[in-house]
Amino acid sequence: MKETIREFADSFLDYLRKEKGASEKTLLTYEQSLREFNNFLFEYSGGVELALDDIFRSGAGVVSPEDAVRAFLVELDKRGNDRRTVRKKLSSIRSFAKYLLRFEFIERDFTSLISTPKAAKSIPVFIEEEAIEDILNVTLNEPIDYRNKAILELLYGTGIRVSELCGLNESDIDYDSRLVTVLGKRRKMRVIPVIDRAIEAVRDYLRMKDEITKTKGGKQALFVSSSGKRMIPASVYRVVAGRVRELSNCERKGPHTLRHSFATHLLNHGADLEAVRQLLGHESLSTTQIYTHLSVEQLKRTYAKSHPRAR
Repeated sequence: MKETIREFADSFLDYLRKEKGASEKTLLTYEQSLREFNNFLFEYSGGVELALDDIFRSGAGVVSPEDAVRAFLVELDKRGNDRRTVRKKLSSIRSFAKYLLRFEFIERDFTSLISTPKAAKSIPVFIEEEAIEDILNVTLNEPIDYRNKAILELLYGTGIRVSELCGLNESDIDYDSRLVTVLGKRRKMRVIPVIDRAIEAVRDYLRMKDEITKTKGGKQALFVSSSGKRMIPASVYRVVAGRVRELSNCERKGPHTLRHSFATHLLNHGADLEAVRQLLGHESLSTTQIYTHLSVEQLKRTYAKSHPRAR
């Protein structure tokens, strides 16, 4: 009796568990995807439990494996699955096909010609300008408040990444020229103008820096923890998230949200897209263009409020 696709799927999962040491989470993902695919094949073939040979034989009425996978992807889309879920399920089927090919259960990879659906580009989450003002208006009671305000002001004032902020040294800021030198991705340097508010916040913080660490001098890093060590991204995240959570309903609360807000607000106020690209340190203009979706929405809202016949 010929083995069914379901039985081969079970042997594949057993192989992953015993030979590859796959985690239970990974196994569950593969199991759910392959079970769903097998159930679809049952319906697709008219209520027949297919054997592996049934989808590779030639002749009239035989199910083509490529067509079956494509039809499955279409069905997933009809059921309302997002692209990320569809990509994950297709990845499980691809791995299953490679397993079958490796152990010579099949002669060709039936997923090699299947195109992977492009991942949907998520629209960056940003904070409204009014809320930004509240977030940056930090009450300065303790020395650490000065540091936290400088972090917030510099992140929003320059749009730099949290890793870039943590990598800053005191010497990277030119206070007279209002410029900051940043070491970005792939160790590429870029120079960014800094607004006066951020410059003053950093200056105020530096006057209190020794009070935070209880030590004097010898600290090259701009932002340091109470132990005197250079701050790490996780620590900056806690500073930013705590402040954003307190004063905004924004669904994402980390430092990157301030970067998104920086870019969005610049474009909303007429900044050139190429200039924003350079400020953010993006390699390609297409990466920056995602922010134009937000600007268009802002433009539509302004139009709806302002045009006499749009009300």
